[in-house]
Amino acid sequence: MKRLLRLKKMSKFLKNNFLSFLIIFLILILNLFALPTFDLWTVYPKNNYISQKYNLIQFKHPQIPVVKNSNYPALISNNYILIDSDTNQVLVSKNPNDRIYPASTTKLVTALTALNIYPLDEVITVTDSYTEGQVMNLIPGEKITVRSLVSALLVYSANDSAYNLAKNNVDGVDGFIREMNSIVKKYGLTNTNFVNFDGLHSPNHYTTPKEMSQLARVAIKNPIITSVVKNKEITVFDVDNTIKHQLTSTDELMGIAPEIEGLKTGWTPEAGGCFVGLINIGGHKLISVVAQSEDRFADTRALIQWAKQNVTWKNYQ
Repeated sequence: MKRLLRLKKMSKFLKNNFLSFLIIFLILILNLFALPTFDLWTVYPKNNYISQKYNLIQFKHPQIPVVKNSNYPALISNNYILIDSDTNQVLVSKNPNDRIYPASTTKLVTALTALNIYPLDEVITVTDSYTEGQVMNLIPGEKITVRSLVSALLVYSANDSAYNLAKNNVDGVDGFIREMNSIVKKYGLTNTNFVNFDGLHSPNHYTTPKEMSQLARVAIKNPIITSVVKNKEITVFDVDNTIKHQLTSTDELMGIAPEIEGLKTGWTPEAGGCFVGLINIGGHKLISVVAQSEDRFADTRALIQWAKQNVTWKNYQ
C-alpha cells in the first residue's frame, strides 16, 4: 500500500512538472547543437587562453626569465637570493637555505596578519607605551586606525605599531603570533618560526632567505602593502587629527636606486643587516633577500646590477 501511494505521488509530481522538464530538455538540445565540435575546455597553448566565446577566464603565461651567465654577483653577504616574482624562478642565490634571524623583515608577516584579521578603518586605542627598538612614539589613549599603524610598521619599522596591532587581537599577542605562524604553515614553509611581532632577537625566531622570499612574494600580492612601501616619507594622524607622526622610510635605496619599489629592512646585532627588496626591471618584478650583511643596501644594488646585465625574458612557448 505504501509503495502504491509513493508511485501515485511521483506520478502526480511528474504530471505537474512536465512543462518544466520539457523546457529544460529543449534548452539542453539547443545548446548541444549550438556548440562547436571541439571540447568546451580545449586550451590553446599558442594563445594561452580558453575560448573567449564562453567568457571563461583568460590566462596569459608570464614571460620566462633567462639567465645568460651563471656567474655570481659580488656581494659582501654570504646569504642571499633573487627570484622572479611572476614565475618564482630563482635567478641567483648563495646559501639560500641557511637559517637566519629575520630581524624587522618579520614585519612583512606582521602586516599581512593585521590586514587579514582587521578592517583597514578599525580604530585601535593605544593602552600603554612600548619602547623596545625603533618606535613612532604612540601615546597611551591615542586612537589610530589599522591603516595608519600598518603604514608606520612598513615604512618606519615602528615596533610600537607592531605591538598595538598584535595586542588588539581577540586572543591577545600570543593569538596574533599564532596567526603569523599559520601563514607560514599555509604556504608550506618548514624552516620559519616567529615568536614575536617585531623581529627582536630570539633563538627560536628564524627563517631562511628562500622562505623569506616566498613570504615577500605573498606580501606583494596585497595592494595595500605595495602602495605603502613605495613611500619615502609618510605622515599619519590619530583619528582626531590632533597627534601627528611624521615618518621617514628605513629603506635607504628609496629615491636613490630607481629600480627599488620598497619592501622591508631589518637589523639586530645577532641578525646583522637584512633587506627584502622589491625590484622593477623593465616591468618585471623581482624579489631580493639579503641577510647577515655588513652593507645590505650595497649588496642589494649589486643584485640589481647583476640582474640588469644577466637576465632577459622571453615569451612562454
